[in-house]
Amino acid sequence: MPWAIRPADISPVSLRTGKKNQSALNSPPSSSPSPNITASHRRRRAAPTRSGVARLRMESATSSSQPEPTPPSAAGGRDWSELSLDALVLVFARLGPVEILMGSGLVCRSWLQAAREPELWRSVDMASHRVVEEMKGDVLRAMAMVAVDRSGGKLEVFSGKYFVTDELLKYIGDRSPSLKTLSLISCHEVSNKGFTELVTKSPLLEDLSLELCPKIGGRNAYESTGKACPQLRRFSLRRECFRFSLNYPRRVAEALGIAAMTGLRSLSLTSSNITNDELAAVLDGCPRLETLCLRDCYKVIADDAALRARCARIKTLALPECER
Repeated sequence: MPWAIRPADISPVSLRTGKKNQSALNSPPSSSPSPNITASHRRRRAAPTRSGVARLRMESATSSSQPEPTPPSAAGGRDWSELSLDALVLVFARLGPVEILMGSGLVCRSWLQAAREPELWRSVDMASHRVVEEMKGDVLRAMAMVAVDRSGGKLEVFSGKYFVTDELLKYIGDRSPSLKTLSLISCHEVSNKGFTELVTKSPLLEDLSLELCPKIGGRNAYESTGKACPQLRRFSLRRECFRFSLNYPRRVAEALGIAAMTGLRSLSLTSSNITNDELAAVLDGCPRLETLCLRDCYKVIADDAALRARCARIKTLALPECER
């Protein structure tokens, strides 16, 4: 692997610091949640400082020498390790994959067992959590690989941001035949090659969103997607908000590739260079289209009578305002 951290090496400390530490997963967890562990977990939720990292390392080094704490149930409280597997899975489902991989699933043996349930990993959203912006790319890629492995081939939804690479998409594609939803945001390291290799392995893909991914695009890439994913129903594409951008290569007739997505019900294009003629080709190629939203598509002349006639069958229509 091109990164230093393997999925099996992930621990609460390594996820925050990027340091390799196998002790958290190799050693068997205690039978009940330790007060020391839960306290340190609460402190780790904040962005780590240099002193905070040092304190976590000290706690990790000294915890093994301390006597095992009395289970909460023995002290009159509730032993949370005795919660049923179904109840723990419901709790973890509310946390989400990032929180689980950052340490919630390592508190005790029963929690770790629940954190490994494949049902928790059908949907892996690693784009919405605010802590993603504070973590290193190699750590996030390692977390994503662990999530894919735990899904047991049942991964259906994946959302990723800047840390996603061609190699990670290949890892997902090789292990996720059930992928139905893919969302990539600001993935500057993903190329057409890596993207195409993934979609050709995802025949069940229904929902595709590409936002600010400058290396993905072009007629061939979208035609390949349409042919490989006959069940594709929704496609959303967002380029940069500026009318002209040096970050994106000039792609001629890019929108014509969308016409190969014949099963589309919903299409959203933002800052696309699509023209009226290309839009007409898309409408002809996607006869089941019900929702069409075009924003900042400056080459589209919205008051064209022929275009309006073609769009008459669209139930939800948003065209760019006419420029004078």
